Amino acid sequence: MICVNCFHEKTRVTNSRPHKKQSGTWRRRQCESCQTTFTTYEKAALDETVRIHYASPPSTTTAAFSLSKLTLSIAASFSHDRTARQLHSLPLAETVEQLLISQVRHPSADDIAATTHQVLKRFDELAALHYAASHGLVAPTRRRGPGRPSIK
Repeated sequence: MICVNCFHEKTRVTNSRPHKKQSGTWRRRQCESCQTTFTTYEKAALDETVRIHYASPPSTTTAAFSLSKLTLSIAASFSHDRTARQLHSLPLAETVEQLLISQVRHPSADDIAATTHQVLKRFDELAALHYAASHGLVAPTRRRGPGRPSIK
């Protein structure tokens, strides 16, 4: 690990504990050169360990999970609120990533969309609706024109 103060290439771990609330590890490190002590938080990254299965007939494809793609997808759902788009897209994507790590062993694209929709629904109903519409989670409704009977 590189020192955050002097950029020396060798540091040593002086204390290490599992994180209490999330999957990950908390480590206290000390630089061998300048003796600066700093803390790191390590967690598993989905983009390196998890392959997402996309079911597109006639075959299925797999790709690595991308936190940046998820962040951009969430940001697009905040078309009504520029401030929320800038401030909350990445933390919401990280929340989705943590939920996927803890709940789903091999997530599919549908699992990611459903989890993202649930998180957005708790945060901002309109953003959740935008997200659901753009990812096919809700069926479009057709309005009756004037003078047309309703069909049940």
